[in-house]
Amino acid sequence: MAEIDFWFDFASPYAWFASSRIDDLAARYGYTTRWRPVLMWVLVRQHGITPPLEIPARRAYFQTDMARSAAFFDMPYNPPPKLGAISTHLAARAFYHLDATDTGRAKTLARRLFHAYLSEGHDISDRATLAAVADLPEGVLAEALDGPTARAALESANAQAIATGVIGSPFFVIDNQGFFGADRLPQLEWHLARR
Repeated sequence: MAEIDFWFDFASPYAWFASSRIDDLAARYGYTTRWRPVLMWVLVRQHGITPPLEIPARRAYFQTDMARSAAFFDMPYNPPPKLGAISTHLAARAFYHLDATDTGRAKTLARRLFHAYLSEGHDISDRATLAAVADLPEGVLAEALDGPTARAALESANAQAIATGVIGSPFFVIDNQGFFGADRLPQLEWHLARR
C-alpha cells in the first residue's frame, strides 16, 4: 500500500491539528501514513531558515492563527508556556522506540504527547512528564530515551528530512511532492483524488 510521509515536530500546534485528520484522509484514498517526528530546530538551522516565532510580527500572527486553527479543527488548544522554546528530542526518541515494533502504539503515544503539551500545558521535554505520558516500564523508558537505537532513528529521520526538503511542521510528502502546513490538507486531498 502506498504511503504518505507525515513529518512533524511535537512542539508544533499545526502538526497536532493535522494529526487529527491525516490518517483518515489517507485511508479514504487507500493510503497509509508514516509518522516521522523530527527536530525542526535542526532542520531550519541546516536550511538557513529563521524560526518563525523568533520574528515578533510572525509570532503575533501565529499566536492568533493557532487559536483560530484549533477552533477550525475542533481541537482543545491551550498555548503552552514554552511555545517554540523546547526541544522534543526525548519525545521523538520515545516515539521511534515504539515505532520499531508497533506503529499503532507509537501513533497513540504521539497523540498523547501532543495533547499533554498543547492542551494540558505539560512540558514534554521533562523526563518525569514523558514517563507519565508514555506509561512505559522504567527500564523500557530509559532505553527509549537514552538507548542508541532510538537516538539513531531520530538522527536518521532528521537527515532524511533535510535531504527531502522538509521546511516546516507539518510537512507531507507523496509522489515526491511536498505539502507544507495543516492548511494544505485540502490540497493534499485534491492531489489524492486526481490520482
